[in-house]
Amino acid sequence: MENTTTEQAKEIIKKWLEENHHQVTDIKDDNVNFHLEVDYPLGSMKRQRVIQPKDYPGLIVLLNGVAIANEHMEKIKKMNENDRDAFYGEIRKDLIFLQNSYDMNLDDHGVAKQVQFSYEFYVDSLTKTKLYEGLLLNHRTLLYIITKFNDEFGMPVMPSANKGETVGHA
Repeated sequence: MENTTTEQAKEIIKKWLEENHHQVTDIKDDNVNFHLEVDYPLGSMKRQRVIQPKDYPGLIVLLNGVAIANEHMEKIKKMNENDRDAFYGEIRKDLIFLQNSYDMNLDDHGVAKQVQFSYEFYVDSLTKTKLYEGLLLNHRTLLYIITKFNDEFGMPVMPSANKGETVGHA
């Protein structure tokens, strides 16, 4: 989409999401030109963010993430450093060639607290296909992280969600 303004990009994205029956919420954020929260997959309690940062003209970022379950953090903390590094290394090798990026937030002891995924593209390549490819890739990466942690450490006990609350743990 040549010569698309930030406001036009926001309206196009919002229109596409609403046409496909997603719940779209405008989020007030002074650091961005727009910030939308969307249920993805459709009708789920999972949320992704569509953001256009003020500091990066024309860049659109799709964000998604997952908090690591307390039970998993405790088990990671008990791992020896070499085993923990090998576990994180497997994740890096599995995700390195994907079109999206990930950031694993580690505490001072090397214990993962959360993982965030981002898919970036510029307004000049904005298409409905590009938007949904990014949302799907972020969602699949989230599912991969959840599966990887559950396979390694077992299924955590999940807290119950209150209406409107997003719950996601790896």
